Amino acid sequence: MIFINIATSFQFSCIFHHRRSSSPLHRCTPHTVIWSSSPPPHFQVGEEVMVVDDDGAAHSAGVIEQKRGGWYTLRMRDSSLMKRRGSQLQRNKVARPINGGSQRNSRGADSLGNAESSLATSANIVDLDAILQSMHQKHSTRQCITTKNQTTLETLHQVTSCHSQYNRWLIFSDLHVMPSTLSTCLQVLDTVHKTAVHFNSGIIFLGDFWHHRGFVRVDCLNAILHALETWEVPSIMIPGNHDQIDWRGFEHALTPLSNAYRIYSPNEVRGTIPPKQYSGPLIISHPTKFLNALFIPHIRDKETMKSILSSNETASSSALFVHADVKGASMNDLMPSQHGLSALVFPANKHVYSGHFHKPHVINVGKKSSTCTSIRYVGSPYQTSFSESGQVKSLLLVDSKRDWQCIEEIPIDIGPRYHRVSSVHHFLDFNRANVRKGDKVAVTIKPQDLEDIRILSGKEQAATVENSPFKIRLEEFRQSGISVELRDLKPQEELEEAFQAGISSSGGGEIIELEDLSPKTILAAYLDSEVSRSGLGETMAKRLLESGEILLREAKDVDTNKGDSSLFVNSPTELDIESVSVLGFGSFRQEVVYPLRNRGVLLLRGTNKDDIGSDSNGVGKSTLAMAPLWALSGSLDPRPTQDGRVADVVNDFSDLSQVTIRGSINTKPFLVKRTKSASAKNSSLTFVLDGKALTRQSIQGTQELLDQYFSTGSLMRTIFHGQHTIGGLLESTDAKLKEELSYLVSLDIWQKSASLARLKQRELLRKTAEVEGMLSIREKDKLQAQGKTLMAKEEMKRREAILESERQVLSQKEQCFSDDSVTPDVETAMDSVQTQMNECESEIDRLEKEASKSLDSDNDGINTLRSQLNEKAAKESNAKSNLQACQRNHEIASMELMSAESRLRNLQSEWNVSTSMNDDSSSFSSPETCHACGQPIVSKVTQEHVRENIIDMLSNATHHKDKACEKVSLTAKALAEAKKEVAGVNLEVQSCMERLRTAEVKSSLRSDSLLQKIKETRKIQAELSKDFATLARKAKEVSEFNLLISRMQTHLHGLKESLKASVTAHESCCTDLEAIESNIEELKGDRERARDSSSLNALLADTFGPKGVQAFVLRNVVQSLQHCSQAYLDELSDGSLQLRMQVGSNDSILKQAAVRNPDGTWRVRPLSSLSGGQWRRCSLSLSLGYIDLASKRGRMRSSLLVLDEPLTHLDSAGRKSVGELLRKMLSQACDIGKTGRGSFALSTILVILQEIAAEEIEECFDQTDEVIKLGGESFVILDENHKE
Repeated sequence: MIFINIATSFQFSCIFHHRRSSSPLHRCTPHTVIWSSSPPPHFQVGEEVMVVDDDGAAHSAGVIEQKRGGWYTLRMRDSSLMKRRGSQLQRNKVARPINGGSQRNSRGADSLGNAESSLATSANIVDLDAILQSMHQKHSTRQCITTKNQTTLETLHQVTSCHSQYNRWLIFSDLHVMPSTLSTCLQVLDTVHKTAVHFNSGIIFLGDFWHHRGFVRVDCLNAILHALETWEVPSIMIPGNHDQIDWRGFEHALTPLSNAYRIYSPNEVRGTIPPKQYSGPLIISHPTKFLNALFIPHIRDKETMKSILSSNETASSSALFVHADVKGASMNDLMPSQHGLSALVFPANKHVYSGHFHKPHVINVGKKSSTCTSIRYVGSPYQTSFSESGQVKSLLLVDSKRDWQCIEEIPIDIGPRYHRVSSVHHFLDFNRANVRKGDKVAVTIKPQDLEDIRILSGKEQAATVENSPFKIRLEEFRQSGISVELRDLKPQEELEEAFQAGISSSGGGEIIELEDLSPKTILAAYLDSEVSRSGLGETMAKRLLESGEILLREAKDVDTNKGDSSLFVNSPTELDIESVSVLGFGSFRQEVVYPLRNRGVLLLRGTNKDDIGSDSNGVGKSTLAMAPLWALSGSLDPRPTQDGRVADVVNDFSDLSQVTIRGSINTKPFLVKRTKSASAKNSSLTFVLDGKALTRQSIQGTQELLDQYFSTGSLMRTIFHGQHTIGGLLESTDAKLKEELSYLVSLDIWQKSASLARLKQRELLRKTAEVEGMLSIREKDKLQAQGKTLMAKEEMKRREAILESERQVLSQKEQCFSDDSVTPDVETAMDSVQTQMNECESEIDRLEKEASKSLDSDNDGINTLRSQLNEKAAKESNAKSNLQACQRNHEIASMELMSAESRLRNLQSEWNVSTSMNDDSSSFSSPETCHACGQPIVSKVTQEHVRENIIDMLSNATHHKDKACEKVSLTAKALAEAKKEVAGVNLEVQSCMERLRTAEVKSSLRSDSLLQKIKETRKIQAELSKDFATLARKAKEVSEFNLLISRMQTHLHGLKESLKASVTAHESCCTDLEAIESNIEELKGDRERARDSSSLNALLADTFGPKGVQAFVLRNVVQSLQHCSQAYLDELSDGSLQLRMQVGSNDSILKQAAVRNPDGTWRVRPLSSLSGGQWRRCSLSLSLGYIDLASKRGRMRSSLLVLDEPLTHLDSAGRKSVGELLRKMLSQACDIGKTGRGSFALSTILVILQEIAAEEIEECFDQTDEVIKLGGESFVILDENHKE
């Protein structure tokens, strides 16, 4: 299989503080930082670096494509390859996309996040609308963008020419492309494009384009690229959580689609010269505001998401397009989201469209219309599982010109549909028209309907079966290409009866209830059976019975004639694990506190940033999950290899490892802390219960106490299921299975007796070892004591010589210092100088304030005078302008007067009229001849007419002259007034200017005087500072001398104490030697007696142990375990598998499987013939049944269940079944087959999975934590839904 690896490593160079909004990460506790502040000493693949010359200068940049050893292969900007060592490279602090390398096809708003950081807000939002507006308004901005990043400019042209030209947009989400859905996804893409072309709209995709994280299959990628290359409309895509690689979300699998197809601008005309094409997809990796809408990719950190939703960009946007988990949203028809963002953090009265959940629905919060928040989940474009049965899918058409309101829902019905049928009768009545080829139907078979489907054996009944209506209907559906699944629902009464069955005898005789017998009788019966099968001699059996009775009485006062059933009633062990803390444990070098309480179904996954050949292996997931087991038992999940050591848990860079587990047992708080060092010198084990310290003197003693309280021997079966032990019950040998089953029966008395026997054996062995080693130890102690005494004497003499020498040195130094010291009272002199300096400082402050106040006062006066001067100057300017206007008016009036007088004279001269005619026109007579042509005027009418015309012209000329005279008089008067006004204003300006000059001179003199005083005071202050520094040096010399005296006196006291200790050690060694010699003979006798008793107690421990009498009473638990396991197996196999267990004639436990045939019958098969998936279902069911039965019988009720890689070998249906079963196990109301699941107390089911397996059942997890290995250390990122 070929994949494209999308993930690239990234650096962490700072400590992520608690509640940091810029790059927020959760911390496990308020005291422990999960991330390391030390950056890795090497570069990562995909990182942009600079090549450094020999002289240290950095030049050409490139992207690391491969690293091997200390060599790095770089793709340069010109697409050439170059090899350099790490010492020849340095990180490019201003990283930017370049042509070539892993990002040579990168487009979209990713580039805007780097090149236009100056336009981003405090919430790291790229305001693309502001960038486009700035580019259109200012050419310089465009030049700036061009020099910064050519890719950014191309992206801006892309959105300007194409995306900004569309108003309508078609929304879809959650495509989840993978091999099994590829054909359906291609149909969806084709339908979406055709619909967008029909409505002349762009396309918006809201995340989860791919299904698997971290890689993209080549065949899927090629098919998608081939489908997209026909698209003709622009698209906007944001990555979802399935698309993203790292926790920041900047690396994602949408990058290969950024240049999947090219489009033309809708405004360009296609002619003979092809117009320019632009990239169709706009991939938005950072929160971006575009077209007055805010596009937000999936963001894991809630605080970052809240800061974005409360930003100004959000408030000013008309709509939001997100890929978010909102609390209360429907994950499917039955399960709401519990740990998402509160809907109240989204802005009110805005259209919010989101991807992520597959069910199309709307969340409304708020009763008032003014504060109502509405979030609309677009949903997936096709049904993906039975959880989406009956859901109607659709595409949303929105209009950006209408504030992104949804103007139409377009139904889409593509791909296989899922149908649930609750009974056989409903299946028979099911409308065939409602299903089509490729659909999937799940029919639940109830017990009362079995006669319609079960194929009975016998030829005489074959015809009846073939003619069954259900059989005919079933074949009709299947022949039509419709997949039909039959889900058998086993009656609860059958399981209850099977659970109540007792222990069946191997020979078919009566059932013997061993719980009704006394412990002594059971022990005797067991020993007799061992003697009868020659497994034990009669003499030894008698001795074991006698010693065993003593042990039983010591363990509990039992009536030997009457069975005490209370011996078999175990007090429930209610174990609630709150958290585990690891330090120096495995790959966890720094302390990590990991919460384990109330986490729900918790996924723990990993990322290996150190090993390019590994994605998640070796990061420490199992180490972290199994750390509580190591703290309680001192062991981890066993591996197939046998070369491990206990000290292997210690981190390579730590001196010791420490694991601390906190919680409560039977409602009492407890703390267990185990430490282990490589040398085993600093190993310890601490146990605190209900505030009381129960730690024993030895680790072994404390471990025994933990074994009693926590039943540590069964933790790998009831709580911690490692990837190497999860199938251990099914593949275990007979002896091992009996040992495990012994935990499920009431064997307290036998366990106490066995523990007592082992304790006695250990005590005797320890005593024997102590006696054997005591003599040699005491002899060595004697030699060591003598040597220590001699060394103490020599050390005392040496110390005395050193003391005397140092006393002389001290005396000399005191004398020298006394001679050199001149100023006896340095402190007083320093105080005096300091006082004078303070006075100077105060004087300087006073003078500066006075100068500032004087300057402010002078400036106010000067400013006032300047303001007045400006007003006067303005007034003078206005007066001069008025004077000029008056002069022009007077000249014009004079010219008009001259013109009027000239016309009047012309008329008078022309008609020979005297000036007196102006006063009396009646005396004027008409001329007899025309003055122009000289012809006579004969007619009186004509003469009268001429006379009237001449009179009118003379009258008008006279009138114009009078008006001109009047106007000249007025303008002359105005001119005189204007000249007078100019003269007055000019005097005022001269006066104001004189006052201003006077004020400025006075201000300057006053300021110079104050500055001179300040200068003189500062000079005095500088002299005082020199004096103070001289005194400070002298004070330092005195202080250093006093410190030297104190140190020498302390050293002298230490030498005296050392001498006293040497004498005491010598006396102690002599006393110990005498005691050793007196006890040697006594210890030899004790050694022989201890050896004999130790052997007997070892045999008693085996007799009372799991392979002894405890196995004798295990038979009845086998049947109960089978039925509990079968209930889970029915869930995991959909009723198609059975696991059968029984006790054979030789007391061995027989295990067989049964597989359901298509006709409903069962076929018995050996376990070795099962497929990998069938084997995993059986082994997982047996493990869960074991946990269930242990909980019901009161052995262990734990809040935690750890499953390491439980989905191995399972197909997709099997993985989904496991995920659904895990969710059911958290609900105490869920009761499968009355197996006692109501007794579960689970609050956390921790599942360790690889990335691919986890993605298929992602919705089954409440939270997801991630273990990251970086720089040789492992760290933990808690799920964003976890609350401190």
